[in-house]
Amino acid sequence: MELVVPHRRPGPLVPATLVERPNRFLGIVRLADGREVEAHIGDRGRLEELLYPGAELLLSQAASPTRRTSFSVVCARAASGVWVSIDPANANRLVAALLEARELDLPKYASATPEVKLGASRIDFGMSLANGGRLWLEVKSAGAASEGVALFPDAPSERAARHCRELAALARAGEAAAIVLVAQRGDVRAIAPHPVDPEFAKALGEAAAAGVLLRGVAFSVEREGFRYLGPIPVLSPKSRP
Repeated sequence: MELVVPHRRPGPLVPATLVERPNRFLGIVRLADGREVEAHIGDRGRLEELLYPGAELLLSQAASPTRRTSFSVVCARAASGVWVSIDPANANRLVAALLEARELDLPKYASATPEVKLGASRIDFGMSLANGGRLWLEVKSAGAASEGVALFPDAPSERAARHCRELAALARAGEAAAIVLVAQRGDVRAIAPHPVDPEFAKALGEAAAAGVLLRGVAFSVEREGFRYLGPIPVLSPKSRP
């Protein structure tokens, strides 16, 4: 089936060029009319291959009295020519759409509840299975890529490794658990742990060995929204080409 998830904010996207990135959360961008304005950056990773002076961007605009700037960076143009999402928070929306459409390869489920508390953490989705059991599902977003393989995370993430260990413990206790890795770019054929974070790679491998389901999916980023391209394999560090 064709599935297109709209961008988070309504309205046309605004083309811009990155001038500089003073910090992880802020970019100075130049609009088509020559004005330089501040734009919020949702991805805290380095993303040096995407966010560099002169990079081509698309912005959303939504006035808010609580925000420093009304602009947010939605996506950046990769060297391959595709748009890449710069907002990892979109991944949960995309997975929610896949769950609603029954497009993920998971045990048969009756319902999915977002943001479920588990101990000291919050898991992205708690799912009621058709057999009366429960499945815990965590979502991770990949924007970086190398040689056609999407990579997560783009900076060391103790939180991501902790989530893997928590889900592994659940799986060992007999509960169902899954991790969905979302590639928010249309130029990749697989997804894998990023070499920048060996601790996450180790935790992900241990989770898989414990019985946690690993699923990869890819979306292309287009002006009208995110187009679902289908499932992609999750590679271990050793199986990367």
